[in-house]
Amino acid sequence: MFSDHHNMIIAPLLKIRLYPWKQSPSRFRSPKKTPSPCSGKVPTPECGVTKLAVFLPLLSLLASTAEGSKRDIVWDLKALFRTPKVHKTEERPAKELRSFFYEGALYKGTPTRVFAYYATPEGNPPKGGWPAVICAHGGGGTAYPEWVRFWNGRGYAALAMDLEGHLPGGKAHQVEGNFPTGQGHENAGPSRVDWFGDRSLPDKEQWFYHAVADVIRANSLLRAVKAINSKKIGLTGISWGGTVVSTVAGLDPRFAFVVPVYGSGYIHKSDNPGLSQWFPPKNMTEKQYRDYQGKWDPSAHLPYARMPMLFVTSIADPVFQIDIFARSAKSTKGPSSLCIRPWMIHAHGNGWNDPVEIGQFADSIVKYGPSLPELGPPNLDPSSRVARTPFQGKDKISEAWIYFTTAGGAWKNRKWNFIQCTIGDKELIAQKGLPGNTTAFLVYVFRDVGGFRSNHAASDLIIMGK
Repeated sequence: MFSDHHNMIIAPLLKIRLYPWKQSPSRFRSPKKTPSPCSGKVPTPECGVTKLAVFLPLLSLLASTAEGSKRDIVWDLKALFRTPKVHKTEERPAKELRSFFYEGALYKGTPTRVFAYYATPEGNPPKGGWPAVICAHGGGGTAYPEWVRFWNGRGYAALAMDLEGHLPGGKAHQVEGNFPTGQGHENAGPSRVDWFGDRSLPDKEQWFYHAVADVIRANSLLRAVKAINSKKIGLTGISWGGTVVSTVAGLDPRFAFVVPVYGSGYIHKSDNPGLSQWFPPKNMTEKQYRDYQGKWDPSAHLPYARMPMLFVTSIADPVFQIDIFARSAKSTKGPSSLCIRPWMIHAHGNGWNDPVEIGQFADSIVKYGPSLPELGPPNLDPSSRVARTPFQGKDKISEAWIYFTTAGGAWKNRKWNFIQCTIGDKELIAQKGLPGNTTAFLVYVFRDVGGFRSNHAASDLIIMGK
């Protein structure tokens, strides 16, 4: 049974009708035709629970990651797909938003409580219910009212939760009250400890286990809200949240779309000392490293993600380098695209305000809006070294460029150079050849109208010699 506050949230809202979301198939990267446990459609809750529950033992035993190691699903997805209980709270109110706790996974035998903000846009829901977005913060972040209001302004219901067992604090992003940051609460789950610094604990006591579970539970909660269209619930995450939602994408097929920003998978392959220091040979036993690759890193789960995904970052992100991020984008089972915003700052706020493509992408999936441009893999002429790149969406772009580097070493320290491309009807042609000592390149496009840039899209990252 649900608590009174749970009924307060759900009961007054309009009964939902479901509509299929539209997905335009990519000409350049089609999803593989392996049968889906839900026949390739966005599943109903019943499909997600019953069919996925049957399929999980097979996945757990047989699924292999891109690294060649076994995928190990440690979450009880059948339990997480059930509607969680909601508990009323007077803590951390925010103007015109609902604040409450919902139940997460068990922690040492007790259900955790996850703090969240939730709101819908003004006015009555559209026919079929509001589309919705779940917002997963990055390291040191919390549930941000501004993020909820941002999506409300775009016509989406939104839920932002705290994934580190805290109540919102500080003043950033419209958090009210000037409460201290990092303040815990009763029945909280574990807080994050560095980069998998709790790896010696049992799986179900580790922070990442709970962060993933909390996001899946948020989806289960919104699917029970009558004013929300359960087939139009998307997910986005920033930095650490991007890593969390990338793992979720391969576990919860009910999401209509997923947008990781800055963070994603293959963290153990990073050449950033801030990340690589947490892996062998400096840290982790051999077993812990195997566990990390098979259980936690998104590279184990992205090959099972079938929903449309948009991976958003800059060319020189200081934390999650472009090589591992682009590799993550290529790892999904379903359609995925890489969006490069060249000078985007790694921060909350910037991660939802700067890349207008996130909203464009969401609209294209659940509101039948125009899609972003799509780029195929660049073809490099071996003699002239001129790159030719197939693409769709000539009417959506005004400029096209090659980003290339001749440097080696750490990705975040490499200098990037530019070559402009001529825009044809269906092909982008570099205006000169790449230098012979080029080590990596990609092609990216955008539209500039009076200095306002949108429709950023990029090709795969090509690493020479691989």
